[in-house]
Amino acid sequence: MPKEKQTSLSDQLREQLIQELAGIGKEYWERRWRDSMALPNGLSLDDRESVVRYLLLRALLNQQGGTNKVRELVKELYDVFQEALLFEPLQVEQRFEDVLAVFRRVGGPRGAGIYRVGALGGLKPLSLFLYRFAAFMIFICSCDSLYGLVRNKLNVGVRALWEFLRDDPILDGGWVGNDPKAARMLTNWLVWLLGFVWGELTVDPSETLMIVDGHVGKVFCRTGALETVSYEGKRPFIILAKDMRGNIESLVTATPGAVPMWVDEGAFQVAMEYCTDLGPNCSSCPIQTLCLAGQGSTAHLRWTAYRQYPGNP
Repeated sequence: MPKEKQTSLSDQLREQLIQELAGIGKEYWERRWRDSMALPNGLSLDDRESVVRYLLLRALLNQQGGTNKVRELVKELYDVFQEALLFEPLQVEQRFEDVLAVFRRVGGPRGAGIYRVGALGGLKPLSLFLYRFAAFMIFICSCDSLYGLVRNKLNVGVRALWEFLRDDPILDGGWVGNDPKAARMLTNWLVWLLGFVWGELTVDPSETLMIVDGHVGKVFCRTGALETVSYEGKRPFIILAKDMRGNIESLVTATPGAVPMWVDEGAFQVAMEYCTDLGPNCSSCPIQTLCLAGQGSTAHLRWTAYRQYPGNP
């Protein structure tokens, strides 16, 4: 996979950029965390066990899916099955036609509205959904108290919880990849709830994790925060965020006052609102003075050149 060095920010500007992203992410997260988790109105936040189980299903189904559609899917599954979805897998199995009806109602007859899997060798959206849903159902059959398990792991440390979620032999069948972004996302959610909402534990927010999806990776590359950028071989304008996660996470953890989960959220929000693929709005972007897009950032220039080539979308 090709790697390319680019003009990068100075250490001082890079630190300022990361701190600015942390501020953006913190402000957004404190306002919108319930929406991000897609907690349904009928699920009481005081019911800790149900909330933790719901978020596990939410994270498992989120992978490779359209975020808004996955939120709708999980909420509707809960509306149909209520607590049985989280505690009574045999009841859900007996009504499995209702599960499929929800999936098709939200995602269309083939589920393409939820999962777009054209690049995965003909794998069907329904297949992705079924193996993830099955992993959740099998796991909760073997788990008396997921909340208690999560709390015990967090007593050891954030990474203890993350490693458990990542490596559990049943859940492993529902994740994507060796270090699934969704397991990192779920870890951050649980840290936030147990440490800051429920006040069950004292958690150091600097121990939270970077998720680094393609949007977050794009912001770190286009701004010049990274000196070396990894690209796909067949599509050299597409960055490989997963190959740069370690470098990004190292930069963030070395920055004073930068909470990883907030930096990640901040970069994601910048990508969604300003640093879009098809029409970046650089003039309104809150980090424009700390960004090298168009000033030597090859991650930006490569994409611009691709867009200008006749026939490309």
